[in-house]
Amino acid sequence: MAQARSLFIVCVLAGFFCAGIFVSAFGAGPKGTTYQFTVPKQGSMTANPTYYCWLPESVATLRCIIVHQHGCTREGDASQMMGDLQWLTFAKKWHAAFIAPSLTTGSDCNNWDQINNGSGNTYLAALDTLAKRSGHTEIATIPWALWGHSGGSMWSTAMLGKYPERIAVVIAQACGIDISNIPAALKVPVLHHNGRKDMCYNDSYFGNGRAKGALWAHAINPHPLWVNGSCAPPNKLCWDTTVYGHAPWDLRMIAIPWMDIALTARLPDQAGSATLKDMDTSNAWLGDTATRAIASAATFTGNKLKACWFPNQSFAKLWAEYMANGTIKDSTPLAPEPYNLSATYGNKQLTLKWNADADIEMGIKTFMIYRNGTLLQTMQWPNAPATLFTTAKGFQRWEDGDQPDPSTAPAMTYTDNNLSDTGTYTYEISTVNWADMPGPKSVPIALKKGQVTEVATFQNKVADLKQSTMHFCSLASRKLRLHSGVVDIYDIRGRVLKTVSLTQSGSFNVKTLLGTSTSEEMIMIRNRTF
Repeated sequence: MAQARSLFIVCVLAGFFCAGIFVSAFGAGPKGTTYQFTVPKQGSMTANPTYYCWLPESVATLRCIIVHQHGCTREGDASQMMGDLQWLTFAKKWHAAFIAPSLTTGSDCNNWDQINNGSGNTYLAALDTLAKRSGHTEIATIPWALWGHSGGSMWSTAMLGKYPERIAVVIAQACGIDISNIPAALKVPVLHHNGRKDMCYNDSYFGNGRAKGALWAHAINPHPLWVNGSCAPPNKLCWDTTVYGHAPWDLRMIAIPWMDIALTARLPDQAGSATLKDMDTSNAWLGDTATRAIASAATFTGNKLKACWFPNQSFAKLWAEYMANGTIKDSTPLAPEPYNLSATYGNKQLTLKWNADADIEMGIKTFMIYRNGTLLQTMQWPNAPATLFTTAKGFQRWEDGDQPDPSTAPAMTYTDNNLSDTGTYTYEISTVNWADMPGPKSVPIALKKGQVTEVATFQNKVADLKQSTMHFCSLASRKLRLHSGVVDIYDIRGRVLKTVSLTQSGSFNVKTLLGTSTSEEMIMIRNRTF
C-alpha cells in the first residue's frame, strides 16, 4: 500500500487543538484528505473529543456531511472509519464530508451521549474547525446525514430532535430517545434498528412516531449475537443474555441504501445549499414488523400507523429480506471498474498497482486479475482476519460495530512472475463484491517486449472521429448545445451509456438526456452527423 503522506502541525488556534492533516486516505481507494483534530470539551463532558474527517478529492463544493457516531465500547477508536473504503466511496458519491467523532474514553458514555452535556456543541465547533482547515466554508451550513450506534444512536436522535431542519436522514442503531413530540422530526426519514433481544429495543420510540405519521421504519436483526473477545468467529459464537443482538451485524446493507434514497430525495440541487427538500411520499410502501408483509401504502391492509414506512417498493423488498435473513443478496449495480492501473517491469516480473472504489452496498471482497483476456488470479489475502460474519479471506469487510476489518485496507497490487522479455501481455482487473459478483474490467495495460504501454483507449482516439462533434462535460453541467441527429453518450473510459436520437437542435440538460443514474462525474457526448 502506498503510504499516505502526512503533514503534522503542532498548534493551538482559537482554543482548538490541531493534531494533523493526512493527504490521501488510507489504502488505494477513493482519494481524499483526512483531518484529525481535538476540540475543547464543553459542559459536563469528561474528555476533549477528537474528530476524524475525510473530504473527497477534487470536489469544489460539498453537498452534505455524513456522520458515523460510535457507541460506548464496540467500535474502539473512531479513526478506523477513515480506512473504511465502502463508507468513503459512499461519501465520494455524494460529495460529502465523512466524519467519525471520538467522544468516549470508555467510562463516560452516560455523559457524552446526552447532547445537552456538551457533545452537541462540540460537534458544531468541529464543523467550524473543519470548514476553516479545509477551506470549505459551506461545511458550517450544509445538511447532515447521521448514523449512530447505542450511545451514538441516542446522540443522533437527540440531534434530530434539536436540529430537524438540518438533518436529511438518520440511522438509529440500538437505543435512541423519544422525539415523537417534535413535528419537524417526523418528516425526517429514520431507520430504527435493533437486535431481537437488545437491551435498547427501541420499537416503542418508533411506534410513538409512526402513530403520528412519522416517515420511519424499524428493522430487526434476527441473529441473537454479541461476540466477546474470547469467542472466535464464526463457529464459537456466544452472547450475553442481557445485551445480545446489540451489535449492528450487517446493518450497513440496508442502512446505506436507506441513506442513499433519502439523500437523493432531500438534498438541494445546488451544492452548498442548506435548504432540504421534503421527502416524496407518493411512492411509499408499508411493512408489518410481525409478519414481514409489505404492500404499497394505498393497498396495505394492516394498521398503517403501526407499520413501517418505506420510501418505495425497492427498499420495502430489501427490508423484508433483511428481516428474514439478517442480510441481503445484492442485486444493485456492480462495483465500478478499477482505475489508475499502472505497472512496472523488471527481472521477468510485472507489478500492477491500481485504485478502486468499493461497491457501495457490498464493499470489496477481492479482485480478479486477467491476462490476455483469461482469468489469471483471484486475489487472496492469507493474513486477512476472518471477521465476525465469515471465514472468507477478503480485502475488507466490517466487524460487529460496523468498523472496517482490516482497518487499513490491503495493498491494491499484484505481481506476475516468470514472464518473457519478448512476449506480449495485456492485463485487466475487476472488483468482486461480497456477493461474489465481479464488476466491469478496468482499462487494460500491456507489456510488450519488456516495455509497459497503455492500451489505446477511446479517449486517445477522439481526434480520429470523423464528421462528429465531441463534448467532454461534467454531469453538473446544466445545458449542452447539440445538433439534431444521433447522439452517443459515453463514460470517460469510452463505454457507451446510451444512444438517443434528437429530432431538433437545441440546448439539452445532460442529466435529462442521459435519463439514468450513474456514478460518473464526467461523460463524453458524440453528436453524429447524418
